[in-house]
This record gives sequence, structure tokens and C-alpha cells, in this order.
Amino acid sequence: MDFAEELAAFRTRTTDPGFAGLIMLGTEQHNITAGLLLGTLKIRRVAFLTTPETRDFPQFIAGLLGLTTIDWDCPADDHSSTLQVYRAVKALRKKWSDLPDAAKIAVDVTGGRKPMSLGLEKAAHMLGLTTIYVSSTHWEPESGKRGPIPGSQFLVIPPNPYKEFGDLDAAEAVRLFHAHDYAGAERIFADLAKRVPDEHEYRAQADLAHAYATWDAFDLQTARKVMCDMLTRDLPANLVTHQTTLIAQCTALESLTRIAGRAAGRGAEALATLANIDDVLPLLGSLHANACRRENQGRYDTAALLRYRCLELISQHRLARQGVLSERPDFTLVRARISDFEQRYEQVVRGQGRSRFYGLPDRAFGLFVGYMLLAALDDDLVRGYRIAQIERSAEARNKSILAHGYRLINQEEYAQFARVVDDLINRFFAVSGTDRQEWERTFTFVELT
Repeated sequence: MDFAEELAAFRTRTTDPGFAGLIMLGTEQHNITAGLLLGTLKIRRVAFLTTPETRDFPQFIAGLLGLTTIDWDCPADDHSSTLQVYRAVKALRKKWSDLPDAAKIAVDVTGGRKPMSLGLEKAAHMLGLTTIYVSSTHWEPESGKRGPIPGSQFLVIPPNPYKEFGDLDAAEAVRLFHAHDYAGAERIFADLAKRVPDEHEYRAQADLAHAYATWDAFDLQTARKVMCDMLTRDLPANLVTHQTTLIAQCTALESLTRIAGRAAGRGAEALATLANIDDVLPLLGSLHANACRRENQGRYDTAALLRYRCLELISQHRLARQGVLSERPDFTLVRARISDFEQRYEQVVRGQGRSRFYGLPDRAFGLFVGYMLLAALDDDLVRGYRIAQIERSAEARNKSILAHGYRLINQEEYAQFARVVDDLINRFFAVSGTDRQEWERTFTFVELT
């Protein structure tokens, strides 16, 4: 059977996949499969990677088709090594930049030496190109003939197992998840859940990433719904190990959605919420865990802002237990218990180096005023504690561009402030008689295994 007949047969059984580019290997046997592909597929860019022994192969294929090689890329390097094939494919991908869809560039691994085919396949995998080859039907043993049957060639586009099962995409999603880029991880996991046969694991991981992304943004309603819906279904094996923590986090989110509204209320409702340790702990947990994640990302200004809010919330809770609401201060109850409270407060204020005293605050007050009031109340949280270091360490946050300044704080400044916050959190848990380790476990986002 001559080439024209084999080409006609190949065309009848081949549907053009729509490739825009095709990279092939030169062969010493003058294999005709490259001619079958070029004579059947509509290709805009063609390249042959050859060795000194196969330099004439492109001319042989052009002769079969009645064409010239003038528009084909035929680099003169010796492509007998895996490394050189990879270099050549990478260079072609750059040269063919007008073909934006890498998957529309095919590499034919039918011919060539084994190291060349291996290099071509590796390059295709790394650069996102599509691997193809031409196969044939072979004679049955009883025919007494050996080898492929002429005219039986057919195009094979093997599925990419990495794409089919999403291993590489999943690895990237896990990397983003561990880097606390939950929105990025969610996008990849959600895509995998649509196209991978066994989508159960990816669907659950997409939901968890979505819940964490919205929790990070303090969209508590969405985080609660997504997390709790996820837990109504069977979890994949890699999340079952975290099931206890995930259930605790879902419960915390349910509490947070109820508490946040009350804490943002007015008067007695806000005061009662802030005075309740069971309401404050979930709020504090969300703030502190978020600060730790931003710290891990090197986003020290955002982390400092969140830690600053932790300090505020702790003081607000301790003051609320004494009947004082920081945003609408009323010291009636305090004065009824401590008749000289204003004098005590003045003593604390002057002890911090203030030359002027303006009396008890009659409007919303800031962080350090709250701690001076706690000192005047002789609150267990600050008894024997040098509150001056709170103001001093918080200065770094105040100079941040996210607060009142015009620059980013550095790691050392942040670390000094973080130590003060951690010290006060430890004191807070000690005086409230609650378990810090259990609290941190609940609000620390799990890692995927």
C-alpha cells in the first residue's frame, strides 16, 4: 500500500482535534506517521526536532506531501538528549507565543529515540502541551505476518492522568490553602470537583476553603452556612481526622453569628454581651487566629491591627464586668462601690507621666484609657502589671499606615507588640479560669493532609 492510500485511510478514521501547533521528532527509519498527521490535521505551526543522523527527515516528509519545509521550524541542534529536547520545546513555546492555549499545541511521541520521546513527553507535561501518537493494528499471529497492518494507523490522544485526576492542581490548591490563600484554594478545588471522576474529596475541600475564606473576611453568616452544610455530608478521609475540630468550629461560628449582632448593639445589650466570657471568647478567638495567619504571611501591619483589637476586647470585657461600656461610659455603678474612684484614676493617669488630668472619660475612649481604668479598679487582669508597656508597644501599631501613620511596621516592632499581647492573653485566661489551649485549637484553621 502506498502513502496516498494510507493517508486516505487515516483521514477516514481521524477527526481533527483542532491543534494549532505540532512538534515531532526525526526518525532514522523514515517513518510516515508524521506525514499522516500533517496531511490530515490543519496545523498552523510545525516543528521537527532532529539529530545529525535524521537531519533530512523533514525534507522526506515534505516530499511525501508535495510541500516545502520553508515554513517549518527545524532547529539545527542535536536533539538526541532529553535535556536538549526540553530546551527546544521551551524555546518553541516562547516563539509560538501567538498560540496562547498551550493545550492546542501537540507533541507527537510516535517516532524518535527513547531519550528524545522521554524529553518530549516531559516537556509537554511541564508546559501544558498535549501528547499524541499514531498507533496501528497489528497482524494476528496466525497470519504468519509481523508488524502493523498498512493503512490501519489511527490517532491516539492519551488522557493526561495529572489532568484527569487533578493531582498537580490539587497540590497547588493545598499549597495555597496552607499559605492561607483560601479563596485561591477554593477556586482550584471547585474546578477539580467539576471535572474529576471522584469529586467527593475536592468538593469537601472547596467548601472548607470557602468557609475559611469568608471567616477570614469576618463574613460569619456565610462561613457558618458553608461549614455546617459541609458537615452534614460524609467527610473524605483527610478531613475525618479533623472532624472534632471542624464540629467545634461550626459551633463557634453559630455562636459568633448570634453574638456579633448583640455586641454591636447599644446600651444594656452590648454591655451584657461584653461582660459574658462565653460570648467574648469566640470573638477573641477569631481575632487572634486571624492575626496569627497574617503574621505567618508576613503581613505584620494587618496582624498588629488584629492583635490591637484583641487588647481592646479584653479590656472591654473586664470593664463590662464592672458595669462600664467603653463606647458610652457611665461610672455610676463604679462610684457607688468605690467612692474615691476618680481620685484613684487620677493617680494612675499621673503615674503614667500625664501632666494634665481631665477627669473620668465622658465619651468613647481608646485602648490605653481602658487599661488605666482597669488599674484604677485594681482589676485582677492588671494587678501588679506595668501597663505602661501596653502603650509603649502599641506605638508601633499606631505608626502603621493601617492606623495613624505612613509606613509599614517591621518584624521586630511587630514581635515586641505581639509579646505584650500574648502576655495579656495569658493573664486573661488565668484570671478567667478558662483553657487557652482548647480555645486556640478551636479557632486555628486545620491543615489539609
